[in-house]
Amino acid sequence: MSTGEPLVVCINHPPDADVSWLRARLAGLERPVEILLAPYKENLRLRIARRTPPVPPELLATAPGPDAGLIDAWSRCEALMALDVPHDIGERAPRLRWVQGFGAGIEHLGAAALLERGIEVATAAGAGAGSIAEFVMGRLLEVWKQTRAVEAMQRERRFTRPASRTLEGATLGIVGLGAIGSAVARRAAAFGMRVLATRRRWVAGQTAPDVDELLGPDGLPRLLAESDALVLCAPDTPQTRDLIDGDALAAMRPGAVLVNVARGTLVDEDALAGALETRALGAAILDVTRVEPLPADSPLWDAPGLYLSPHCAVAPDSYARRAVELFAENVERWARGEPLRNRVEPDAL
Repeated sequence: MSTGEPLVVCINHPPDADVSWLRARLAGLERPVEILLAPYKENLRLRIARRTPPVPPELLATAPGPDAGLIDAWSRCEALMALDVPHDIGERAPRLRWVQGFGAGIEHLGAAALLERGIEVATAAGAGAGSIAEFVMGRLLEVWKQTRAVEAMQRERRFTRPASRTLEGATLGIVGLGAIGSAVARRAAAFGMRVLATRRRWVAGQTAPDVDELLGPDGLPRLLAESDALVLCAPDTPQTRDLIDGDALAAMRPGAVLVNVARGTLVDEDALAGALETRALGAAILDVTRVEPLPADSPLWDAPGLYLSPHCAVAPDSYARRAVELFAENVERWARGEPLRNRVEPDAL
């Protein structure tokens, strides 16, 4: 394509993206960039339903109708940054060549259908890595330093000292050493923890910063057996669904802590509730569940040692800015003919 023809990019989300900053950042490219801010956001129920197609027609009908400005933006754009992608985007955006997801997860974007159309897909993996890693360490400190018991002591005006344990010297296992896993590893290493991790694409002898030992996916049994705390940071794929099932939970160290900041599909929740009830596990920290919001009748609500949060590990104060910065980097890469950062490979779906 001629470098004189503008690269038209459309931002559906975030709706308050700093377009002036983005224009200034991209002004030096040889190919001119036209930026269109055209907000589009679906409701949570529809977004969740898109993870497991086909989507019921009554839910598809809840998608907001695009106005004239959004229709025009889709019809002209070559690149799209979005939280949600309508099912008929291929017809609405005939010039679309790549989509940047606003989040690290892409299950709801229909990535497979986009890739089949020759539309590349990239994620925002890494934009929230730091805040998620802070959340992991904060919750782990909450468990091991017994802050719930300390707070109960204050409420009850009963001066007792609960048992606690030290992070230094403990073993932390990380399943999925991507951006989030690496951020967790850095913080765990700063606490003096021994860090083991697995990575999907791994070759023998490969190492990683702040990780004492890096393994391939077949290293999971070692992590289960040796980890005092196991952190799940892997994506939702056919290979990772129900990765932590009853057998895996039984293989974990007695009293270990399971932390899931990945996707709810990685854990057999019935088996997890059972492991907590029998005290085989010391605790479980879940920021994600299979069904969100978690149904009121789920046994997880009352499971002993469960630390539940509503998918809020990412702090919103900096996430949007970092996601837009990542989009800007990918626009630059695309304009120069370079591979997109966080590009989704078909074999990863």
